[in-house]
Amino acid sequence: MNLHEESLIRSFIQPERRLRWLECLRSVKKRGRMLDRLNHCRDLDVRFAVVLPSNANIEDLLIARNAPDTCYVLSANDDIDGREMNLCDAIEQARLGGWGTLIGCIPNRLAYYYDECGERQMILERDA
Repeated sequence: MNLHEESLIRSFIQPERRLRWLECLRSVKKRGRMLDRLNHCRDLDVRFAVVLPSNANIEDLLIARNAPDTCYVLSANDDIDGREMNLCDAIEQARLGGWGTLIGCIPNRLAYYYDECGERQMILERDA
């Protein structure tokens, strides 16, 4: 596990679930099973979530919140999990892959969540 992942978990997962997430992401055996929970994640801390309509322009919304060009991806999609990527590419790959994905934009402050097949999309944002 790296600092990006820890920041995402500590900032946007429900407090009572954080320790479990952190432990499982550190384990080679348990990581995949925990990432699978992103597909229908009920562990997000909804106090910081804004649910978006399916036609929302995610990139524009994140850029308006000062998201940088580069982000960190935590995903049930092995092709993009654990990677730093261009923000636009990460959003596109999350959609194309169709798996649950959490994209960290600004550590401890801003992220984007994509549910399996885009059933739910959220911006997760905390005050600075």
